[in-house]
Amino acid sequence: MMISQEDSLRLRKLVFDLVGFSWDGEIHVREGRGMTVTARGCDVTLSAESKPALARAYFRFAQEKSAGAGDLDIHEEKQFESCGPFLDFSRNGVMTVAACKRYMDCCAALGMNLFILYTEDTYEVPEYPYMGYLRGRYSQEELRELDLYARGLGIELVPCIQALGHLENFLQWAQNRNLRDQPAVLMVDEEETYRFLEAAVRSLRGAVSGRRLHIGMDEAHGVGLGNYFYKHGPTDRFQLLKRHLDRVAAICRKYGFEPMMWSDMFFRLGSKTNAYYDMEAVIPQSVIDTLPDVGLVYWDYYHQDGSFYEKMLTQHEKMGKNTIFAGGIWTWSGFLPQVDLTFASMEPGLKACARHKVRTVMATMWGDDGQETVHSLALSQLPLFSESCWRPEEMTRELVLNTGAFLTGLPREAYEAFALFYPGAEDRRPGKAVIWCDLLYPLGPAGEELAGCVSRSEQALSVLTPLSQDLRCRYAASVFEVVRRKGKIMAEIRNRYLTGDRAWLQQAAEETIPGLMDAYRALREAHRAIWESEFKRNGWEVLALRYGAVLGRLEDVCQSLRRYAEGELDTLCELDEARLDPDRGAQFFAKYVTPMAHL
Repeated sequence: MMISQEDSLRLRKLVFDLVGFSWDGEIHVREGRGMTVTARGCDVTLSAESKPALARAYFRFAQEKSAGAGDLDIHEEKQFESCGPFLDFSRNGVMTVAACKRYMDCCAALGMNLFILYTEDTYEVPEYPYMGYLRGRYSQEELRELDLYARGLGIELVPCIQALGHLENFLQWAQNRNLRDQPAVLMVDEEETYRFLEAAVRSLRGAVSGRRLHIGMDEAHGVGLGNYFYKHGPTDRFQLLKRHLDRVAAICRKYGFEPMMWSDMFFRLGSKTNAYYDMEAVIPQSVIDTLPDVGLVYWDYYHQDGSFYEKMLTQHEKMGKNTIFAGGIWTWSGFLPQVDLTFASMEPGLKACARHKVRTVMATMWGDDGQETVHSLALSQLPLFSESCWRPEEMTRELVLNTGAFLTGLPREAYEAFALFYPGAEDRRPGKAVIWCDLLYPLGPAGEELAGCVSRSEQALSVLTPLSQDLRCRYAASVFEVVRRKGKIMAEIRNRYLTGDRAWLQQAAEETIPGLMDAYRALREAHRAIWESEFKRNGWEVLALRYGAVLGRLEDVCQSLRRYAEGELDTLCELDEARLDPDRGAQFFAKYVTPMAHL
């Protein structure tokens, strides 16, 4: 690939501006395999095989020189052909075009050449006006602008849509009732379904220039068992899935797309327990033999045992298709990225991918339960993927954290403080539970787990408060301040009630809880500011409603405590009942605020 002098100078300025580095001397650029940086005094030469490789060469030069390095001899070759982030734009947060461009700049600086937009319904399909209605969908013009910008950086822009499940936001409208099998699943074998899907693919073809399209098709729970069952009766669900895939793949080929899809439905249908990671799942050879030419995307960010990834990759290879790996940077656990779990799961996963010579690797960043975490807060962990690609032999957590700090301009101590929102490398979300849980109902953490939340919050605040001039740190500090204040109240309130300490309850109502409410208001303001720096306004209303609910309930709690302290109420029934284990499976907002099964 020829890199013009204009492109070279543009990438130099982009990268140096991004990281705040300056170099007055000339830098010679030539083409070459991988990426090379050679520096002898003021004599600097870079070689690169592509635009992202050249951007990375500038980045690595700036990184080493900023650290005080003298002469340089760096040569790197990527072990994954394609590598980049997979950003969720379907769980309320749709990034603005400007924010996507900034993210692409960071990707290019790391040498990444892939950028995937996860849009269940958040893209324009002109024939279907309820597609992304009021949800901040991308217009075709916006997608064309993103595609053009990506191409200028040598990055492949890949849309990821849903062609079977995860379409509840589209299918909820009465106008689309005829497309519905289950509330979130399309009706297979219906011609209107394929008219809709062809319109969707045609819309994307008019907006993006790339050859690849991710068609989703994961977690289509109950496919064939809803309206389809009432209309057609029992059916072979493997064959149902295959028929649908054949039709969708044909539509993709018609418009010049090479489709890829999540692989889990094949494993789920072959499992007696509907489990993706079931090593006993049996996929009929007859299904494997007749699969269309579709890339299979193995998604996994849960396991910390390298041998498990090895086994699953081997199972995928038996299906005879191009295996793509989707790991994850844990952005869906709450208000801050889950740093420790990301490292613990992805280090073995990426090493297994290298051993199996996987060609495409993506870093998913989901926004489950309202997109409480903005994607930019996870930029410091993106080097876990880029450095695994470009310098796997040197890959350490230290390397990732230092590279992330240089990329984002925040000291690594700040990101290590973000990690304190969680108790360690496990999917436990007590900090989120404290923020959303009710003060009177025992649905949040207690005992040592609660004490750990308070202690970690105090530790994080000691790091983040001095950095609060930066919005990212101010937001994170606001998160920890709410957890610190509320956790202390939660630790005492029931015992104070049971021992008849009405004075403490009165003070809580008059001073302590109003102070907590002020902390919530500060968090809401910081959260709104960081949201608007990155996302469209659509979707913020979900979090605004949650903050409003918490503040309204705290006002009610204060009134209840006053009434009890003054003798108007004989009891606080919520605090009378002995605490039981509050575990209800999903660690979501609705599970923390009320014992009702459905909010």
